[in-house]
Amino acid sequence: MFWFFLIDDNILKIHYKKITFVNLLKKLLIIFSLFFVKVTHSQDTSTIRKNAPNVFLDCEFCDLQYYRQQLPYVNFVRDRHLTDVYILITRIGTGGGSQNYDLFFTGENKFKNIKDTLSTTSPANLAEAGIRDLLLEKIRFGLLPFILKTPLAALITFSVNAEEQQLSADKIKDKWNFWTFSPTLDLNGNSNAYSRNLNINSFYYANRTTEKFKIEFGGWYNNNIQEFQINDSVRKRGQVVNFGNYHYMSKSIGEHIGIGHYAVFAQNSAQNLWHSISYFPAIEYNVFKYKDAARRQMRFTYRVGGRHQKYRDSTINNKTSDFFGLHSLVIEYRQIEKWGNVNISAGGWHYFNYSKNYSASIYPSINFNPITGLRIGLWAGYQIQNDQFFLRKKEPTSDEILLGQIQLETGFNFNYGCSIGYIFGSKFSNVVNVRFDLSDRYW
Repeated sequence: MFWFFLIDDNILKIHYKKITFVNLLKKLLIIFSLFFVKVTHSQDTSTIRKNAPNVFLDCEFCDLQYYRQQLPYVNFVRDRHLTDVYILITRIGTGGGSQNYDLFFTGENKFKNIKDTLSTTSPANLAEAGIRDLLLEKIRFGLLPFILKTPLAALITFSVNAEEQQLSADKIKDKWNFWTFSPTLDLNGNSNAYSRNLNINSFYYANRTTEKFKIEFGGWYNNNIQEFQINDSVRKRGQVVNFGNYHYMSKSIGEHIGIGHYAVFAQNSAQNLWHSISYFPAIEYNVFKYKDAARRQMRFTYRVGGRHQKYRDSTINNKTSDFFGLHSLVIEYRQIEKWGNVNISAGGWHYFNYSKNYSASIYPSINFNPITGLRIGLWAGYQIQNDQFFLRKKEPTSDEILLGQIQLETGFNFNYGCSIGYIFGSKFSNVVNVRFDLSDRYW
């Protein structure tokens, strides 16, 4: 006979049970078996998790928390230098307001030789939830070759439906003949005891995009109304209106060249313009192939043509209208890589019949990740202005200046900025917990 002591963790009491030697062996065997199963299961789970790929998702517009929740079988890490699988997602607009997404998968460490690129397109105005699901499906497909080389491969099940057929893109019958139309209205304002502000903005376009041609018509309307109560007897009110219409067309000439034209009609109260009418034939050369534009592009766009302007008031040159012969060159460079991205645009205008007048500008920006945890962003913009023909001869009032109702003479515009961020500690970012997440306005 044995006296066996059992401790109940919940009520902290000792129970005395009289049991035989055989019963004791049975109980010990059961306890040992349960312990062994638990430890083995824990070791298996730990092994799988330990050998799961470390993933860094590089996507400026993605809801990263959503993908962490939906992909619990990989380890998300906070920096690309810690990753086994680097995923870069880019997007670029297509015809009719759709978005084309390219997903680039690059293996590191034990997956060094694995690379892949997947693409998907979202319909125009697709809700954010729909876009997330599209990208999630592609991320799952792209991760499969990497997961197959880990212990997770034993847990994968799959099936192939060989009867599904997809219609070729060139066989699609479109009753709209690839035309899409998009009107947009944006109305916002604010008000308090001493001021009011109302913004009315609208935009529309009609677009047809195919492999050979791209055609678009569009227009805009912007109206800003401001009102300030200075004191009981003084109230200031200002309004700035600009609107216009545009059209452009391009024809593809191979994989690097496009030819076409631009046409623009515009009216702008702040720029003293009753109207400005422009027409420019154009040619463009892209150093890289257009199909790679979401990842990298270096485009040279040249335009030459004429512009007629009619002014609301006489200008500093004592004119009520002008005609210009002018040309423009714009260079745009964009590249997105694992280490970051670079965007540079530079260009300007020169006037044939006013040879001393011109404008030029450059806008560089870079965002990069030189070492683990460090992110640096630099940007700037500089514009030389020697073509403000529209400046009003009449001196502006202080109210017009303060309310932004008129543009003033300036020879340049300059802006700049930088950002530096550093993060250290745990390399994992798998856990999603949104408790107490408040927007800045509530702090």
